[in-house]
Amino acid sequence: MAVLTELNEVRYTLMQRPPNSLVDLRDYIPDGSASWQLFSHIRETSGASIPRVNVVARIDDAVARLEAGADAAVPVPEPHSDSATPLRQLTAAGIAEAQEFLTRLRECPGTDRTPPEDLLFGDRCSAPFDSKPEVMVEPRAFATRREAGAYLSAALETVRLRVLEDAGVWSWLGMYYLKHIAPPTLSPNNMTLIFESGVETSNAGRSDQQVYRHYLWGSWQIYERHGENAAFLLDQGISSWDDLSQRVFGTRRIFTSRGVVQVMLRLYTAGLQKKRGYVRGQGGLRHLLRVLPQLELTYDVYDMEPEALLRVLPQEFQRWADGG
Repeated sequence: MAVLTELNEVRYTLMQRPPNSLVDLRDYIPDGSASWQLFSHIRETSGASIPRVNVVARIDDAVARLEAGADAAVPVPEPHSDSATPLRQLTAAGIAEAQEFLTRLRECPGTDRTPPEDLLFGDRCSAPFDSKPEVMVEPRAFATRREAGAYLSAALETVRLRVLEDAGVWSWLGMYYLKHIAPPTLSPNNMTLIFESGVETSNAGRSDQQVYRHYLWGSWQIYERHGENAAFLLDQGISSWDDLSQRVFGTRRIFTSRGVVQVMLRLYTAGLQKKRGYVRGQGGLRHLLRVLPQLELTYDVYDMEPEALLRVLPQEFQRWADGG
């Protein structure tokens, strides 16, 4: 078959390029040609501006399916309405597609932010989340972390333990709500929508941070773990990352510590306002982050109650506790 020959020739050509170089497959296969149409038909995806290694993987998949005679139409789900839909989870292939979609948004910020229907609901990229009764979610915008946290807390109540570290579920939710929580005015560079589990890896530091910075997961967990004690964080925009937010959402130990989070908010916020000059200087946020590891030599800092932690902080923190 001529199409198979052309795809294999393109694959050979691409193998000469660096693995992470960005490739538009239409530079190698004319858009609208028989090869392009059949490739797109089988793959249900474009080949625009994605890493060479991923393009080659897509070509390999298309070639394998052609050789197996699987060139019949691949069913594409009917477009979903704005009504509630059953919760789903991205597959490994779906997470890779989602990452590529976000990469394209970063390269072309004016691109439509509506994820492809097949990414969200196609069988290759996603699968239903198995639960009885079925968990339903509905499209909506979340102006603040409180709105997102309250909604997800209610929606996921029956499966909260099962979805806690589920990368597929949270990556799917990130893409499902993408156009609602990442408006055109938000830089794609700030999008944290793909969930990476916090398991130990060679890149554990970045992975751990990525978990807690996920817009929806972070909002849900702050709401469930800290409630009104974290009102300052909850009533911020869902994509707000000031110094205080970055410290709270940046590491597991701080994020999950009831005492440390409450102490930070007690010291450096008043109502929904940050205290002036709270980051630097004696008793400031950066000073606190240097002191906590020192206190850890004597105290179980991250499991202490807020008042107990305040009592063991050096004297210079007292003025912040008294009003700053």
